[in-house]
Amino acid sequence: MILRRFFIPIAALVTLWVSGCGSANPTVATIGDEVLTQRDFEESYAKNNGGWETGAKASLEERQRFLDLLVKFRLKVKEAKRRKLDQDSTVRSELEGYEQSLAQTYMVDKEIVEPAVRALYERKKDLVRASHILIRLPEHATPDDTLKAWNRTKELIAQSATKNFDTLAVAHSEDQSVSFNRGDLGFFGPGRMVAPFEDACYPLSPGQVTASPVRTQFGYHVIKVTARQPNRGAVQLSHILLRSQAPTDTAWIRDTTQTILSRLAAGTPFETLVAEYSMDPGSMSRGGDIGAYERDRLPADLAELLYATPKGSVARPYFAPYGAHVFRVNGFDGLPSFADAERDLKQQYQQLRYANDFENFIHGLKKRYDLTLAVPVVLRLQAALDTTKSPADTLWSDLEDAGLAREVLFTVAGRTITVDTVVGRISGAAEFRTFRLTPPNVDHILERIGETLVLQEHAMRAVERHPVFAELMKEYRDGILLYRIEQDEVWQKVVVNDTLLRVYYEEHKERYRWPDRVNFAEIYVTTDSLAQAAQRRLTKGEGFVDVAEDMTMRAGYREKRGTWGFQSGGFNNLATQAMGMAVDSVTGPFRNGPGFSIIRVLGKEAPRVKTFEEAGPEIIGAYQEEASKERERVWVSSLRTQYGVTIDAEALRTAFQRPREDPR
Repeated sequence: MILRRFFIPIAALVTLWVSGCGSANPTVATIGDEVLTQRDFEESYAKNNGGWETGAKASLEERQRFLDLLVKFRLKVKEAKRRKLDQDSTVRSELEGYEQSLAQTYMVDKEIVEPAVRALYERKKDLVRASHILIRLPEHATPDDTLKAWNRTKELIAQSATKNFDTLAVAHSEDQSVSFNRGDLGFFGPGRMVAPFEDACYPLSPGQVTASPVRTQFGYHVIKVTARQPNRGAVQLSHILLRSQAPTDTAWIRDTTQTILSRLAAGTPFETLVAEYSMDPGSMSRGGDIGAYERDRLPADLAELLYATPKGSVARPYFAPYGAHVFRVNGFDGLPSFADAERDLKQQYQQLRYANDFENFIHGLKKRYDLTLAVPVVLRLQAALDTTKSPADTLWSDLEDAGLAREVLFTVAGRTITVDTVVGRISGAAEFRTFRLTPPNVDHILERIGETLVLQEHAMRAVERHPVFAELMKEYRDGILLYRIEQDEVWQKVVVNDTLLRVYYEEHKERYRWPDRVNFAEIYVTTDSLAQAAQRRLTKGEGFVDVAEDMTMRAGYREKRGTWGFQSGGFNNLATQAMGMAVDSVTGPFRNGPGFSIIRVLGKEAPRVKTFEEAGPEIIGAYQEEASKERERVWVSSLRTQYGVTIDAEALRTAFQRPREDPR
């Protein structure tokens, strides 16, 4: 039995390898015919140890340890390549699978997500204020209804050139909010409106109206941008809340707010007035502090009030149906850096925009790689399938009888994909396993496979378009080779048998010891009345384990008659308590979590060496670890002799002394 050690090739022991380029970039080490330059070493150390600053502070000893790991890594990979493990069919298949999967993920991230998130951040620098007129239209409206709505919206755009936009909105907009906002949506930032609406707003200057109707899931919009301003970030607020208790409280609230403002003007601290007047118990203990609020999360009129108030000042009272607020503006957060905002922006993008962007991306790939689907073959396939069955229980051999298996179903970038190849994909895909093979479901499945085909075609070119991806794949390739060669040379060559393990145990038995331990039984019940009932039975002389077998409610312990076996004192609170009791003594009932426990100490044991059988799992793990390390040491030593390794101590010592920004 050999316990394998698994390695993660991406996060460790990976470096970029290039030839040395003169004295400005001296050689730190040579491994056979490979050269590790100083810059190679610096980049690898920084990548695997927390950055350039960490490397610059590292001691010579720390650098030597890391260099030793790099040398071992490269020696093992060189040996794997010498043995042509990189040409092994299993390795090639594994690598191809990694490459396809990683390329698709990397490509979508680099070509869709990252640019979109960066653009979203650039938009976040400004807030836009807009008004709109909505002409409602269902998403699946008839062509006639769509044309009517379009023409009506176009006419309103034309009228907006000569008529007041607010008046047009009140007269024509089918947005219910127009009755109180006259079409004004206030200030908003990216991600607050549906994507087509936002995309139409941001290119416009104040006073401009969209040239064409803007279609969203709600209908057609005429949009006018009325203002733009820099995004000052969230406003930090404290407040005093006066809450209406009855309709007659209006006068009291207005009088009280004036009293508060007068006392503030006279120099009374805001926090003092919070304690005297505020009816918000949640913020009173914090001096009225209610945290930060983004502008577009506030009612438009309140946002207007607060963002016009200087930092450290008290705004005029804000009246609402439930009462009034006296706000103090504590400050503005400002726009966070891209690094700080990136995580939230990605989440926002995934929720609001990714699906549409991905659909457009796939559409473009289908055109680029000329994806075609043979419709006559699809119809024959649909006719040949049993619509009552799923891919998991379909007899695909029927397709052979129908002469369909070798028919070309897809063509992509000049390559043909036959029905049997597609069937293999369908059969192996968990997402399709429960689909009944009705014509609509078959169409859906083929649509998804078409997406995968063009993504894979695009991914095949990822190395050419993204040099960093090529480096990533080299890391994976070397990592797979490392795993394979260590499996062959180390793990599989460690011999484990009972004789060797017993010898190891005798040599190291003092490592395997039991501490002070106690054996105890417990009766656990959920209510005080049941605990008292158990206590009465014990008082009458019934055996502890008999009562435990009958009454204990701890899962899995009734069949064990409440016994826990030998445990160390710190195992849990029960063991700790039992350790302080005498053998055969009983304590309880006492509160234990949601229930009650009674415990009896059955026995104690002084510290002792574990038997071979007791220490078995620990012995196997420790023996294999030591034997593997020794086997690896001998093997690496032979590789050093075989390939030759030289180290330049001065080049290692002077690493990280060049400016970080120097080009390679």
